[in-house]
Amino acid sequence: MSDDQNKDTTPTEGKPKNKFLSAFEGAVKKTDEKVKEIDGKFQVSDKIKQATGTVVQKTKELDEKLKISEKTKKAAGTVEEKFKEAAGKLKKGKGSKDSEAADAGASASASEEK
Repeated sequence: MSDDQNKDTTPTEGKPKNKFLSAFEGAVKKTDEKVKEIDGKFQVSDKIKQATGTVVQKTKELDEKLKISEKTKKAAGTVEEKFKEAAGKLKKGKGSKDSEAADAGASASASEEK
């Protein structure tokens, strides 16, 4: 089929509309209508929103109970501090790079175990 045979003569914003595109838009519209119909019957959207809210609430409760966010922030701060110390020592040329990095890693591990 040539491009001319594939074009609908109904103008859309001043341009001819492709027949395939028109059929696709029609299918999308029908699908959208069916999805809305099913959602209306079974309240799928509401159930998903409710389940999501429950998951978020349980996650917050678990975080508060186990203090995961607090511990993570503290560990990240400790690691950052140790890396800055190691980088400062390396810039000054104290010790070998391997021993300084090992010292920093050991210190960070010891801090996390506390």
